Amino acid sequence: MSYRMAFTADTAPAPPSIHDLTLVTYTESPSSLPCPTCGDEVDLERVEWCQCVTKPLSVVCPSCRNCSCKLRDFPKHAEWTCVIRELLQTQAEEKLRRALNVTPPTARAGATVLVVDDDEEIRLIAEYTIQQMGYHVITAAGAEEALAVIERSRPDIVLTDALMPKIDGRQLCRLIKGIDASIKVVIMTALYKSSRYRLEAMNTFHADEYLAKPIDFARLQQVLGHLSARVAA
Repeated sequence: MSYRMAFTADTAPAPPSIHDLTLVTYTESPSSLPCPTCGDEVDLERVEWCQCVTKPLSVVCPSCRNCSCKLRDFPKHAEWTCVIRELLQTQAEEKLRRALNVTPPTARAGATVLVVDDDEEIRLIAEYTIQQMGYHVITAAGAEEALAVIERSRPDIVLTDALMPKIDGRQLCRLIKGIDASIKVVIMTALYKSSRYRLEAMNTFHADEYLAKPIDFARLQQVLGHLSARVAA
């Protein structure tokens, strides 16, 4: 399989036309590629996947510890595109491992986070990620189920998707605050990322925080830590 592509000119010194270009391919699999953030080499034989709340997990650079989830123009090079395709099986295995390692809700110390999303894969990813931070996690597939959970057991924090059928995340936030204003609500979205929507969610619907997907691990940890401290205060 070809991983890297380059063009060379058949004629010189005049600038080549498109007809003068020859495609050169390298058929050997690269053992490493440069990190798109810091440029250091990333070992493709020992890949570490990020813990962001997103479906397409990305590779973590061992040097700068950054992943590529929020890089809009990544992959920039053809070789990274090919490598990511080759690593899809490894990525799928990592997702399965995380899903199997999600522990059932139990009564234990730490704030309780209710994750609400109509996408089952996102729920599993979020549940695993937040459990790694030491929180007790409950999930719901939609607003109606979430409201039923809240009636049974009051979570400390609700992390809800903005776009859901029947009742969206903003409406759910308003309903939750009507039931118990002390519950902290975080709205997450993949579409409405401008500051206007953030202000609307926080001022009109009384959300405590507004996060754009993909949500990186450090940012989510910071937000949950801040909100759980406010709950405990």
